[in-house]
Formats: sequence, structure tokens, C-alpha cells
Amino acid sequence: MNQSVRERIGLSVQPQEPAKLVETLVEIEKVGVSHIWIGGAPWEPDILTVLTAAAMRTTRLKMGTAIIQAFARHPVFLALQASSFHALAPGRLQLGIGASSPLYAKRAYGIEMDAPFAYLREYMQVLRPLLHEGAVRHQGRFLTTDIELPTTAPIPLLMAALGPKAFRLAGEIADGAISAMCPVPYLLHTALPALQEGATRAGRKCPRLVAHVPVVFTEDRETALQIGRQAMRIYTTRPNYRTMFVAAGFSLAEIEAVSERLVESLLVYGDERRIRERLLELLHTEIDELTVGLIPVADAAQEALRLARLIGEW
Repeated sequence: MNQSVRERIGLSVQPQEPAKLVETLVEIEKVGVSHIWIGGAPWEPDILTVLTAAAMRTTRLKMGTAIIQAFARHPVFLALQASSFHALAPGRLQLGIGASSPLYAKRAYGIEMDAPFAYLREYMQVLRPLLHEGAVRHQGRFLTTDIELPTTAPIPLLMAALGPKAFRLAGEIADGAISAMCPVPYLLHTALPALQEGATRAGRKCPRLVAHVPVVFTEDRETALQIGRQAMRIYTTRPNYRTMFVAAGFSLAEIEAVSERLVESLLVYGDERRIRERLLELLHTEIDELTVGLIPVADAAQEALRLARLIGEW
């Protein structure tokens, strides 16, 4: 790993109203953060439009999408958006893409996602050559296109992954895998081997593994557990996350209760010193990068700035 610690720790930013988000990203760059990751639901303002505006107000902050839902835009359109960003701010964009929810795809866009991994594979078969080579000719089950662009944009393409099948696919076709709410032992002993297996099968180097780390600024364990349990409860109701938690070694009873063991497997809490120590411990594992997100205790704005400063100090 040739990256510095600073390059390996990104800040997870919550979606906001567009003008406010641009101002937030300007402030984040000022405190020294190297890169950010931001996502959003398919009904929220277009994230690439907002990030392009923010890129014009900043000079070095790298910006990643975590994630753009593949069903929400055709890969040719996404390539045009990403190429426009790259022309204005070269080398500062990373695209995280995921299949997301078949329910959202059907409800919002009328798209049937009965085979999400097959759809995502084909999506990347269109998007990657279009960005990296400037042209693509593709006729498949889901997508058909024959187009050439005037320029290339060598933008890294990462894929959201939760289960072993997704990590194997990311190993085959992506420049990295972005996890969410995955316990570290699960990432090291299940996700990473699947990522490597996919890469080996495709005859390529294993791509990056990016781990999401929730942070709570409190030194009181009970407060951290309470705040963490409230934030994580929604994940324990979703079938794909429940399956992942079972694979990570948690019983259904622990998942239903959002047990202390489950919360502590995901959460980092304490003051700046303790949080810094724990993040460094994680970077001494085989995890390549972290995206660190705040779970607020009292003052969300003040705590978000506190976390940005902590990350920016590296």
C-alpha cells in the first residue's frame, strides 16, 4: 500500500440541500480532508450536479459517490455527466455504483431489476469502456448502445457490495468495493476473500476494499450503544443486511435486538484520541480505505465539523 494514511481515510458526508452541501464541502476542504464520499436516495437532488458545483468552489478535494443507483440513469448519460466533471476538475471524481433496491427501481423508474447483479455487470460493460476508451458498442439483455465520445475520462469505478456474490462481482469488474455497515471480521474473512476470488477469476489484481466506519463522539459506552442502536436498527429490518449479519456470526435474536455485540462490532466511539487510535488500528488490517461517517449525539453540525477536523489533521 503506497497511499498515505491521509489518502486512506475519507469522510462520509450526509446529503443536504444543494447550496448548503456546496458550502459544507468548501469548509471540509479548508480543514484538510483529502476526499469525501456521499450518496443519496434516487428522489433526492442529483448528486453529480451538486458535486460539480462544489468542484468549482474547491481546488483539491476528491469526491466520490457512494452510491449512484444504476437504475437511476443510463450508463451513457452517467458517462457524459462524469466526463463533464472530469473536464472541469480532472482526477477528482470516483464513481461508486450499486444495484440498490429493486423496489425503488420499479417504483421510481418502472425498471424491473429481477437480476440486479447481471444488470450491474452489463452496466459496467457499457460505462467503463465509454469512460476509459471513449467508445462502446454493446447489445445485451438490458442495454444496447453504439456511441463514441470526443474525450476519455479515466475515472475509478467502484461497486457497492454487501454479500459474497457482490464482492466477487466487484473483484471481477470494479476498481474497488464499497461496503456499508459490515463488521470488520466479516470484511476480512468473508468479503476480502470473495473480492480476491473474483479478481483471480478475471485475471486481474484485487481491487480496493473500502470500509464504512460509523463514529460517535462520546466517551460513555451506554450513550454510544444507545445512539448506535437507534441509527442501526433500520439495517436490521432489511433482508440483505440481515443475511450479511447472520453470515458475520450474529444470531437472529442479536439482530432483532440490535445487540450490544452487534453495535460494538460496527461502531467507533470516544474522544478524538481514542477514535484516531481505532481508525489507525483498522488501517493496519487488510482493509485498504475507510469512509468515516458521523452518528451525532447532540449537535450534528458541531460534531460533523469536529470529525472533519480530526480526519483533516492526518
